[in-house]
Amino acid sequence: MARSKKKQNIFVAYFSDFGIRQLCDILMLIGGVVLLVGLCTTDVVVTVGLGFYIAATLLALFRSVKVLLSGVNRRSPEYKASIVNTVVMGLILALAVFGFIWSIIS
Repeated sequence: MARSKKKQNIFVAYFSDFGIRQLCDILMLIGGVVLLVGLCTTDVVVTVGLGFYIAATLLALFRSVKVLLSGVNRRSPEYKASIVNTVVMGLILALAVFGFIWSIIS
């Protein structure tokens, strides 16, 4: 007899297999909140927020490159999404590093 799946809460379903994806999302959320707070406070807070973004984008790039190197078929949606994710996260990383250096210098 097949066991019926119980409907899960959206948060329970999202965190059921905790991994790099969830860690990246949490770091991006924390970085965004810290950057919003940094708009009203000092440059140190902005630097910390950009540091969170740098860490999150490096983890996201690691995850995307891991998918690209895993031998997935080049026509699969995962491979194409990984290429797009690599480009977007690379741009976000470049902007975050530029902002981080700018906030340290000024």
